[in-house]
Amino acid sequence: MKENVQINRTIDTESICSNNNVNTSATGIKQNGVGFEQDNRLQIQLRKQLLQAGCFKPALIQHCLHMLAVVVLYAGGYTVLLHRPTIGMYFIALVMLAFANVQAGSIAHEAGHGAIVKRRWLAELVGQFFDSFLTALSYSHYQYIHKPHHSHCNEQAKDLDMQSDLFSLYPESVLEKRTPIARFITRYQAYLIWPLISLQGFTLKLDGLNTVRNNPQTTRIDQVALVLHLALWFGLPVHILGLPNALLNYVLMTWFIGPYLGYILLANHIGTRTIGPNEIIPAFTQRLVTTRNLGHSRIHDLVFRGLNNHIEHHLFPTMSSFRLPHARVITRDFCKTHNLPYREMSWFKAAGEVFAYLNQIAEHDRIACVNENNYAL
Repeated sequence: MKENVQINRTIDTESICSNNNVNTSATGIKQNGVGFEQDNRLQIQLRKQLLQAGCFKPALIQHCLHMLAVVVLYAGGYTVLLHRPTIGMYFIALVMLAFANVQAGSIAHEAGHGAIVKRRWLAELVGQFFDSFLTALSYSHYQYIHKPHHSHCNEQAKDLDMQSDLFSLYPESVLEKRTPIARFITRYQAYLIWPLISLQGFTLKLDGLNTVRNNPQTTRIDQVALVLHLALWFGLPVHILGLPNALLNYVLMTWFIGPYLGYILLANHIGTRTIGPNEIIPAFTQRLVTTRNLGHSRIHDLVFRGLNNHIEHHLFPTMSSFRLPHARVITRDFCKTHNLPYREMSWFKAAGEVFAYLNQIAEHDRIACVNENNYAL
């Protein structure tokens, strides 16, 4: 009985991949390890071109100015909230804080990659200050989930960003959704992911706290930074505004983080090539087919903090975000010359691909439900 139901819920992964807007025949992917040597050679060639162009030079002054601007913006929003502002100024302060929080997270992200400073203790200090203290996202937790993402981008079994209790980001994950709410969200995930992503600020903080709780010996710096974060937001604010208002400010600030995070993160990988458990793809090619670039302007570079140049970031994660725009031009031309996949588009077109991909996967859950109901009859 159960075996037949399971068979009815089998996913046709090839149909998903074939409609996933990635032409795998043009990627140079070969089975059984053939083509790996050429793949490695191409990456070395590109790296040499980028080195000659100065794309790997440190950008310490630019990073210091950026860090200073984020701290000033954060302090400004924090101060405005303490003075019981008008509704208009209150909204502006929350937007300032949301922007500062996400920008702080991007600083910690680059520090973790060694893109700001090479000394590990200093990179740890920067990451803990901007991630754990300012945003309460826990730098250690972020490192834990982010490193596998770069090593195994879009790999179904190893990329932690592909795992979700609610959303199905690859065909087989539909089978794992057993609870009614998970099945409901999966079925309408193309529509629900945008409003639900506004809660990501809360989920990231809770996940970080859970990591700290489960690893008390290795997260002591996180613990200190998180306690200082709570003191910052529930010390003086409670004294001046009272606990209800201080709590409201904190909840709204965290909620405002979510839409911004969704805007800069959702369109980078979803809807590109997913890598099955038994697939072996050369590293250089894998990063090209599982990533897309978004808008290319100074405003995009500021808002996305370099993640709009996502292909270059995945190819060379130690490269400073201030060097990525130049690297993008060189990488695009290199891929065109060698007939390699390279996808860049507007954010709205990428969002359309995300919607279509999520809806396509959700369709399999609808079919599975029909099959199960027919079997029950």
